[in-house]
Amino acid sequence: MTRPIRETDFLKTLESFRALAIHPEFTDDLAAAIRKEGGADRAVEALLQAFGLADINLFALSVEEQLKRLRLANEEESWGIEESVIMALAESAPPWPEGRLAFRSLRIRWGEGDEGVALTFERHAARIKRTFSPKFWRWEYLRSDNEYLRLLSGNDIHRPTVEWVTLDLDTHRKRSSVEAVRGPKSFADEGLVFSWMFPEYVRAIDYGENPAFFLAGYELDVPEGDGGSWRRVPVVSRDVHTGEVHLIASGRGGDGSGCSVPSVRECRS
Repeated sequence: MTRPIRETDFLKTLESFRALAIHPEFTDDLAAAIRKEGGADRAVEALLQAFGLADINLFALSVEEQLKRLRLANEEESWGIEESVIMALAESAPPWPEGRLAFRSLRIRWGEGDEGVALTFERHAARIKRTFSPKFWRWEYLRSDNEYLRLLSGNDIHRPTVEWVTLDLDTHRKRSSVEAVRGPKSFADEGLVFSWMFPEYVRAIDYGENPAFFLAGYELDVPEGDGGSWRRVPVVSRDVHTGEVHLIASGRGGDGSGCSVPSVRECRS
């Protein structure tokens, strides 16, 4: 299991390791078992179960921290979101949802219709690139013009929006296909916001404990390879060997459990 460790917590972490290492029951055999492949995962899982922390989201952020990250993005990307809008979010924030991979995040959209869908996608994609560069790669055929990318629910529903959403990244990992489980509440630009607001999670994607995720609220057309039939769906993923974050696409028939197909649970302005 992967989790973020803040620099300020490093000494406390070392002290925790020391407490385990000097315990009389921490034998050479136990240490050897932990060092074996998968041993650390089993040890951490046992500790989480023992202390009642198995369902706690280790990537959770306070409302204050989330709005701090929003303000930073707004300033660095010159988005022009007014401070009064951000202050209103502080008053309307829903409680953090229950679940190991449940999150409180944001939906942020600019413009209307086709142009708004493209503008929103590109602004968030630029923020993701800034967040993860130089370890970031976007597939060249993931284009935002309306002839290539559209909302599953139709671009005509797209309106300027800044509001809270809640979601669960553990949704629809077992499925026959993406197409079988996607719907009007499936992640679209909400997944792009999530990616730059929770970079600690994205850097921890391992396709096991922490899945990559489809943005199944989008449909992608790649005429060069698919014959123009809207067969692909954008995906936020990660190369576990290099650590590079990917904004790519995969087929709508994908059934692998290493990627989830999240939906928005709740919206709150």
